[in-house]
Amino acid sequence: MIRKLIYFLPTQLLLTNLKRNHIILILWIILFGVVNQNLFVKYGIPNLFLAPEYLNELSFWAYAIFGVSIGGFVMAFNITGYVINSSKFPFLAALKYPFTRYCINNSLLPFLFVLFYCYKMSMFLHENENISTFNIIIYNLAFLSGYVIFITISLSYFFSTNQHIFKLLGISENSETDKRAINSLVLRDKNWYSIFKNKQKWHVEYYLYNPFSIRPARDISHYDLNMLKSIFKQNNINATIFEIVLFATFIGLGFLNAKPLFMIPAAASIVLLFTTVLILFSAVHTWLKAWSPFAFIALFLVVNLLSKNQKFSYTNQAYGLNYGLKKTEYSNKILDSLRFSIEDIEADKLNQLSILNKWTTNFDRHHKPKLILINTSGGGSRSSLWTFYSLQFLDSITNGNMFKHTHLITGSSGGMIGAAYFRELYLRQSEGLINDLYNQSYRTDISNDLLNPIAFYLATNDFFIRTKKFTYNNQIYLKDRGYAFERQLLLNTHNLFDKTLKDYKIPEENAQIPMMIFSPVITNDARRLLISPQPISFLSNNIPRNNVYTQPTTENVEFSSLFKNQDANNVRFSSVIRMSATFPYIMPSVSLPTTPQVNVLDAGLRDNYGAVTTYKYIHTFKNWIEENTSGVIILTFRDKPKEHKIDNNPLQSIVESISLPIGSLYSNLFYIQDYNLDDMMQYLSEDFNSTIDIIDFELDNVNDRISLSWHLTSKEKENTVNSMYSKNNQKSTVRLIKLLEE
Repeated sequence: MIRKLIYFLPTQLLLTNLKRNHIILILWIILFGVVNQNLFVKYGIPNLFLAPEYLNELSFWAYAIFGVSIGGFVMAFNITGYVINSSKFPFLAALKYPFTRYCINNSLLPFLFVLFYCYKMSMFLHENENISTFNIIIYNLAFLSGYVIFITISLSYFFSTNQHIFKLLGISENSETDKRAINSLVLRDKNWYSIFKNKQKWHVEYYLYNPFSIRPARDISHYDLNMLKSIFKQNNINATIFEIVLFATFIGLGFLNAKPLFMIPAAASIVLLFTTVLILFSAVHTWLKAWSPFAFIALFLVVNLLSKNQKFSYTNQAYGLNYGLKKTEYSNKILDSLRFSIEDIEADKLNQLSILNKWTTNFDRHHKPKLILINTSGGGSRSSLWTFYSLQFLDSITNGNMFKHTHLITGSSGGMIGAAYFRELYLRQSEGLINDLYNQSYRTDISNDLLNPIAFYLATNDFFIRTKKFTYNNQIYLKDRGYAFERQLLLNTHNLFDKTLKDYKIPEENAQIPMMIFSPVITNDARRLLISPQPISFLSNNIPRNNVYTQPTTENVEFSSLFKNQDANNVRFSSVIRMSATFPYIMPSVSLPTTPQVNVLDAGLRDNYGAVTTYKYIHTFKNWIEENTSGVIILTFRDKPKEHKIDNNPLQSIVESISLPIGSLYSNLFYIQDYNLDDMMQYLSEDFNSTIDIIDFELDNVNDRISLSWHLTSKEKENTVNSMYSKNNQKSTVRLIKLLEE
C-alpha cells in the first residue's frame, strides 16, 4: 500500500511541483494563506475572498464569478503542469484523452482548495456577515456552479480537439492488444525499502482513470516514441491556443471597464492576475523549455532598463494639471525662493486674517467663539467612514454648532475623504441643494467599495500596455488604477467631488465652509506638498528669527505657487484627494510636471493626522486667536487608539531577527509621529496664552479588527459606527458639548 501511494500519479505530480514548479506552488500557498486569514489580514485581503462583492452587493453572482475565476486559475494550473510535466510521464500519451486524465490526477490541490474555501467562507459569513444558513448554502452552490461550469467548458474544448493514441491507431481503448500494464514483478518484492530502489526518476504504477476508479499504468514499450511525443506536442498546441483565448479574454475585459456589469469582484481580479502569471509562465516554457528561467531574468532586466526611458515609462498624473506646458524646475534654489518671498507671505497672511474675520461673523459678537480645528487620520475606508460618521453624529447632537465652529481640516488618506464629503454636503445644504445633511444614505455612500475597480484595472490593464485614455479639461490622460479609484469615488458620492480645486476658493474665503489643506509627501525628498485653494505660503515659511543663526532647509512646498504656470487651481478635486490617499503599491504614485520629475504618495507617511499643519497654523495666527476666540478645540479622529499595547518580545527566529529593525520602525511609524506631535504641542503652549483642548475620538480597532483597506465588510462597517458609543468616545462627546456651551 505504501508503494502504491508513493508511485500513484497524483502523488508523483505533487512531488514534481514541489521539486520544480515553485512559482505555481507559491501562488497556491498565497491562496490558501489568504483564505485561511494568515496573509494580508491587516489590509483586508481575506475579506475580499470570503465575502466578495459584485455591484456593491454580496450576492449569488459575486460568488459565481469568483468560482469562474478559480476555475480559470485551476485550468491554467493544469495546462502549465501538463506543458512542463507531461514528458516525464510518457505513459499518459498511451491513454485516451491524456490531458483530461492529467487534470483528474492533478486535482489534489484544487480539490483541497475548493473544500477548504467553502468551509472558511461559510464560517466567515456566519460569524462576520450575519448571513442565514440558507443563503450560505446558496452562496456555496453559486461558487461551485461557477467553478464547475468553467471546468466543464474547458474540458469540452480539449475533448473535442485533442489527439490521442487510439484515434491515431484507429483502435478501441479496450482493445486486448493494448491492455498491457507496467511489469508488476516489483510488487512481489517484500522488502519495504525496495520502493526507493526504482531507477526511473518519475515512476508511476497507478493513476486515477476517473475520480472514482484507479487503474494500473500502461506499458508503453510497444509504442513508437516519436508517435507519443507527437501526441504531447499536439495537445500542447491546443493548450497554447486555449491560453491565448483565455489571455485575450482577460485583456478584453479591460476594455469593458467603463461598464459596471463587467467590474468583477476584487478577489476574482486577483485570481485573474495569478492566472495571467501562469499563462505567461506556460507560454515561455513551451517555446524555451530549460531556458525559461534565464529568459525571465533577461526579460526583467530589459523591462527594468527600458522603464528608465521616458518613452517606455508609464506615469500617473493629476487630472486637470497641464502637463503640456513647460515643466517647472524643482530645485533647492526654486524652493528657497518661494519660502523667502516675504511679500507673498505677508499677503497670504492678510488673506487668511480676512477669512478668520469673516468666520467670526457667524457668531454673536458679544461672545468669543471656540475655534475648532479638525485632524483626521488615514486608514482607507475605515477612516473615511469613521471621520464622516463622527462629523455627522457630533454636528447633529450639537444642532449644527460643531461644524459651524470649524475653521480648518487637515489629515491624510481616508480620513480626508470622509471629511471632504461631509464638507461638500454641508455646503450643498447651505445652498439649499439638499435637505438632510444627516441622512444615513450618505454614510452608505462613503463606505461603499473602492477596491474592486482598483484590483480589476491592476489585473487587466496596469501590468500590460496601457492604451486606454480619457479627456479631462481638454487634457488627455492614461487610464489606470488611479483613474479607476477616482471614477469609483465619484460614482459612490454622486459626482459631488467632480470639481476643481478653485471651486472651493470662494466658499472658503467667505467662511461658508472650513478650509481644507492636503499634504501628500514628495517621494524624491520626503517634503510635504501643501495643497489648498487659498494661498498658504506662510506654512512653508521657516525663516529663522533674529536671534537664531541657522540655515534651515525647506520642508513644505506650496502646490499653487510651484505649479502656477501649469493651471494648479484647475486640478480636479478628486485628484487632490487621491494624491493624499495614495497608499504604496495599491495605487500608482502621482507624477507632477517638474524637472526632474517628482512623485507624491500618501500624506500619512509624514503626518498621519495633519497635526503639523494645524500646529503651524496656530503658531502663525496665535495673536489673532488669543484676541478673537475663547480658545482652540482640536478634534482628532483616529483610526486606532492612541495608547498602544506594549508587545512582549519572545524568542525570535532568524528571519524575524533580520527583519526586526526595519519592521519595528515601520510598525511604530505612527506612534513615533504621536510622540513628536505631543512634544510639539508642549512647545507651542509655552508662548500661547489661550487654552487648547485636544479631544480624541478613537475608532475601536484593537488588533486591527477593521481592515486597512478600500473595502469594508458589513460587520466592519457596523463596528466602525458603533465605536462612537464606546466609553471613551462618549466622554469626549460630553466634553465637546460642554466646551461649545461655555
